[in-house]
Amino acid sequence: MEKILVKTGIYSFIISFFLFVAFFKREKMTTDFEGMSSYEVTPFSQFFFQIFRYSVIISIIGVVIACAYLFYMKNETSKKE
Repeated sequence: MEKILVKTGIYSFIISFFLFVAFFKREKMTTDFEGMSSYEVTPFSQFFFQIFRYSVIISIIGVVIACAYLFYMKNETSKKE
């Protein structure tokens, strides 16, 4: 059971990290009240830690869901016997 939880945590972290690197944008377009728009670029260090933070959160959520699923399946198999 621990092996499944560890693999879920590691793989969900790696996959979410790579997806965020590929699809998360550093530039944000902002529009003020006069209709003028400008771009705000996030520095690489802040961008990296933001991606890292979101990946850790997704990894924790994945482990909690996997743990709940494993406990549910364990209870279902014990009820059948």
